[in-house]
Amino acid sequence: MATRRENRGIHADNVGRLVRYTLLNEYLALPIAGAAHYLTLKTSRKILVKLIRHAASLGLDISKINFGSLARKALYLGIAGFALSANDFLTKWTANNWAMNKKDEWSDWSKEIVVITGGSSGIGENIAKLLLARNPKVTIVILDFAPLSWSIPKENRRRVHYYQADLSKPEVIKSVCRRIRKDIGHPTVLVNNAGLSRGFTVVEGRYADVEVTLKTNLQAPFLLAKEFLPDMIKKDHGHIVNMCSMSAVVPPPGIVDYAASKAGLQALHEGLALELKYRHKAPRVRLTNVIPHFIRTPLFHGTPNQPRFLSPLLHVETVAEAVVNTLQSGYGQVIYLPGIMRYVTMLRALPEWAFRILIRNGTANLAANFQGRQVIDENGGLKPLSSER
Repeated sequence: MATRRENRGIHADNVGRLVRYTLLNEYLALPIAGAAHYLTLKTSRKILVKLIRHAASLGLDISKINFGSLARKALYLGIAGFALSANDFLTKWTANNWAMNKKDEWSDWSKEIVVITGGSSGIGENIAKLLLARNPKVTIVILDFAPLSWSIPKENRRRVHYYQADLSKPEVIKSVCRRIRKDIGHPTVLVNNAGLSRGFTVVEGRYADVEVTLKTNLQAPFLLAKEFLPDMIKKDHGHIVNMCSMSAVVPPPGIVDYAASKAGLQALHEGLALELKYRHKAPRVRLTNVIPHFIRTPLFHGTPNQPRFLSPLLHVETVAEAVVNTLQSGYGQVIYLPGIMRYVTMLRALPEWAFRILIRNGTANLAANFQGRQVIDENGGLKPLSSER
């Protein structure tokens, strides 16, 4: 969910969180329903009289409260809260194959090797820093074509490794993965965070623009998973995080290739989950799919004209916290940021005309510039600008 960073905390996620923990909190509503119902019984009249007198001594008049009506309303709210908790329970355990972690699994992060693509800056940088802050002995591997833009704390320098790699090139991926396994060991966590957007329409974009976008955003996560999954499957231990996007659900004009790559990433997440359980018998290899809306990153410029209350512009720290919290929990999930985006996704079940009118048409005038920052060299690879980070 969005946090206090976004729009000074004034947004739908925080309002929803407040309602969930008060009105729709079954641990509050159901006891209130039971107590109110008890006060309607003949056997409780003496207690009710004492309660009314005590309230009157405090300057409160509760004699006019209809405890029967209060009991029914609290019961309905409690049932709704219980249904939400049951949904969360079923969602969590279905996503994790009803397989609990082994004893002490994910408790000692000095044993974990975390690969973060695109970790030189932005979300990847913040994920790495937060992991190090919480687990100083964790081993982190940064894969990025751009130079590392942040300073590694002195006490962590032996634990953080940087490899320059153009992830749009399969031969580079194969080579760098071989080096990681030789130099450091088999990764247990893969965060597929690297991504780019060229910012052209389907007609305007060159072949190279489409190719580098699809290779970096979609092909690279496939190949990296292919490289690191065998050992995870062998040990039935690991976690893969895919940084997807709401554009996979609602593709805006101007970044259709980017949206298509993220839709493919979502298919990778969902299909791989079934392969791990049914084909490879590795139910404890966890998968997490992060589906954020707009984030304050250099990926685009401008300010999207979206309702700040419903969809605040996310900070990279908020996304990083959500990822790290999930990794440390030892369980996978689908993360919607802001949380209200899960309901936008649910609207996809509407008739096509209704979904287009209500949701998709609104992306035509987002007032955001998605012009790509990267430069593509003569070989179709990435050539970062010195100022892009």
